[in-house]
Amino acid sequence: MRTLHNLLTLVHVVAGSTALVTALAATLAKTVNLKHRWHLISGRIFFWSMLTIALTAFPMAIIHPNTFLFLIGIFSLYLTLAGWRFATNRRGVPRWFDWTTAGLMLLTSLIMVSLALYKMIVGTGGGVILLSFGVIGGLLSSFDLKQLKGGGVKGRERIARHLIMMLSATIAALTAFTVNNITMQPALIPWLGPTVLIVPVIVIWSGRVQKGR
Repeated sequence: MRTLHNLLTLVHVVAGSTALVTALAATLAKTVNLKHRWHLISGRIFFWSMLTIALTAFPMAIIHPNTFLFLIGIFSLYLTLAGWRFATNRRGVPRWFDWTTAGLMLLTSLIMVSLALYKMIVGTGGGVILLSFGVIGGLLSSFDLKQLKGGGVKGRERIARHLIMMLSATIAALTAFTVNNITMQPALIPWLGPTVLIVPVIVIWSGRVQKGR
């Protein structure tokens, strides 16, 4: 089991590094107006890298019991799959897959928030971090379900939602990198720093996309 866990960890780290590089490449391809295929290629590699991160996190969290890692794996998986669906579902027609992923994320968010509140009450640590990701996942999945109920999204709104989900997935990958490679006080900085830095970019950029800019 130790050998399996080490192998999964290696794959997990390689996928994480690849995701960060391709996220930057996909973003730059759009911001400097490179040919569409560069965004497409780097985006696809990013998608498969993020998928690998999530799918390796689950068995790792089971072999060495880690509830936090398992929940964050679901969080990352949801962001990645939702971002992919917004990119590929050009007609914006809701499918069972969309309902399932959004519903699972909402349920997971409720579990994350409940566990976070418990940790904060008993003082075991990690509650604030878990609460932050739980709230973010809950807001995103609730909005997804609302849009699905309304018939889905099309046009600029669909592109904006693709951007929101993929950059949120990038936050998840970057957070894992900073937490494992940067030590500073307070400890919340490596955990929440990427969210604080990138969320304003998401808000501004998605607004520009919806306005056709």
